[in-house]
Amino acid sequence: MARPMRTSAQGIELIQSFEGFRPRAARLPGGGWLIGYGHTATARAGLQISPRDAALILRHHDLPRFEQQIAEQVLSPLSQNEFDALVSFAFNIGSEAFSNSDVVAALNAGDRPLAANAMWAWRLANISGELRVVDALARRRAAEIAHFLEHPAGRAAIPGALVRPLAQLGNDDEETGPGARSVTIGPRVTSETTAAAPPENSTQAAARAVSERIARILGEAPPQPPAPPAPPAAPGDGPTPEEITDAVKALVGDDPPVAPLTPPLRSKGPPEGIERRRMSRPASAAPSEEGLPALPLAEGVVVDDLEIIQVDPRDLERAIQENGDLDTAAIRNLSAWVPYALLSGLGLVGFIAGIERFLSHTARPMLRESDAFAGPVLALGGGFLFLIASYYLYRALTRQD
Repeated sequence: MARPMRTSAQGIELIQSFEGFRPRAARLPGGGWLIGYGHTATARAGLQISPRDAALILRHHDLPRFEQQIAEQVLSPLSQNEFDALVSFAFNIGSEAFSNSDVVAALNAGDRPLAANAMWAWRLANISGELRVVDALARRRAAEIAHFLEHPAGRAAIPGALVRPLAQLGNDDEETGPGARSVTIGPRVTSETTAAAPPENSTQAAARAVSERIARILGEAPPQPPAPPAPPAAPGDGPTPEEITDAVKALVGDDPPVAPLTPPLRSKGPPEGIERRRMSRPASAAPSEEGLPALPLAEGVVVDDLEIIQVDPRDLERAIQENGDLDTAAIRNLSAWVPYALLSGLGLVGFIAGIERFLSHTARPMLRESDAFAGPVLALGGGFLFLIASYYLYRALTRQD
């Protein structure tokens, strides 16, 4: 038996969105009455209800018996999304139909995808004595299945290389049957692809890729050498190193032209004519394994990273003079805000002294009448000086040179 659960707010919203709200009792084709959010037990002619009361009836009167039925009949544990979808499904088709449906059997067998697929069968209705697919039921089943399959941790994509979709198409009533055919997902076939040559093997594909890359580098049309015959590779496998080597050899040929690199296509490195290295290179390099002649080395200035650098004393004196100018500017900036800082501190001290003087005279008798005004005047003057000096200090510190 599944653990006791209650329908969440998302499940209530799902049910209300498809049931719809009826403020007045409506007559059903079978002779019964319907009111609120699908309530039929106590509905009668002339009855009216508010949305709040209808929501309370749905939550505390109509849904608890379906929640209890699911808890008793479904033996496998359920997530909140699965439970909400099952409550909406059972509330729509009825208790007896839910008990006899394949959904309960599939859930007890532990096959949740089969249970979701079984819910999709309940989209038919009897219209004029004929079973037809009703659009409202189809939309509700689709929403309930989507809510049932929604993982509590969020949606996760399945890589196509691991799971390939396979659809079984048969008659309208059953999705699988004796005459069913399998359809696989593949690239769209256009008129250009149908009129093109047969698919090339991995060696030819590698040769074409290398040819196109060399053509983009050299800025010319790629050569079209004949591709050697090779057995077709298994689909999905990439070219092996031997196949890439054969493709490069087939592309290069016996005597390929070597085009010099233009300056805009040179890779990042030292400027033209300058080469950075720790050890000197030989004057001539050996030819490469493919038989291509090596490019001549550039003649220019050789910069040794390990060479000891000699510093000229005159350069040091010039640097000291330049730094002295920078120190002068720093001193000039310092003198711009130091006076305001001193005045601000002086005002703060005067303000504190005035408050202390005023409090000390209130605790003892005054000798002169002027003593009563000395403390407040000193505190007021110090506070005013502190505010003005602090304002100009802030402007001096935040001023951009």
